[in-house]
Amino acid sequence: MLNKLKFYWSKTNRWHRVVFLFLVVVLKLVPGGKLGFQCNDPALSHPFTGDTISWKWLLGVTILLPLAVMLFVERQCANEKAEPGKRVALRWYKEYIYGFLMNLTLVQTLKLVVGSPRPHFFDTCQPKEALTCVGTEYVSSYTCTRAYWISQSDKSFPSGHTSLALHAGLFIVYYLHRRATSVPRSNAVLVAQLVCILTALFCSVSRIWDHRHHWWDVLAGAIIAAPILFYTIKSLCSDFKCSSANINNTEATKQSELRTLPNNCDL
Repeated sequence: MLNKLKFYWSKTNRWHRVVFLFLVVVLKLVPGGKLGFQCNDPALSHPFTGDTISWKWLLGVTILLPLAVMLFVERQCANEKAEPGKRVALRWYKEYIYGFLMNLTLVQTLKLVVGSPRPHFFDTCQPKEALTCVGTEYVSSYTCTRAYWISQSDKSFPSGHTSLALHAGLFIVYYLHRRATSVPRSNAVLVAQLVCILTALFCSVSRIWDHRHHWWDVLAGAIIAAPILFYTIKSLCSDFKCSSANINNTEATKQSELRTLPNNCDL
């Protein structure tokens, strides 16, 4: 049986594997953890007030905005050779999505394994054990009485909003830095970079003032994003060098083909 699994695994590529791992985590095919709580813990006693930035907005922006930016910039780079510019933008976007999936899979895995109560834990979970515990007694096992929040009140660590927002925002900032080197003082480029950074920071901080995450959850989300983003940019996207060749999607090999795209963009 083990040999068969190894055989089938060897026939997959990196995309198959990251999607498979993501589905395993999302469908909760592996047992998760659950941290307990201290009675009357003020850090878990905040009211639930909703999200300043919803998951739908976060995913929509972090998935689509990098594609729109790269298609626009590469169109300017290629000048009249729009098709090569479009191809290179799509190739880099494909690698961005791969890194994005890695980020999301790791975040969701940690949420499932750790099972950390959110700051609004008592308000949304309303554990029945909290009715009888006194002082600062630690409760290791509990049962939520609000069905809708059973699978949501213990997913505080780490912050997925922070990790994905920084992943997308800093990706765009560095991409513009590399591909707009001919106009380093361009107001449009600088404003776009500043907006990306401020938006990512705003999203991260909003998770704290919304009482959806503790500050250490947000810090952990930022730490998770950093190495994955570095790997995405430096390895998968080859530091946005236009003269590189078509990258094979398999994990084992990468091929190169010379391109005659310019290294700088006139925006």
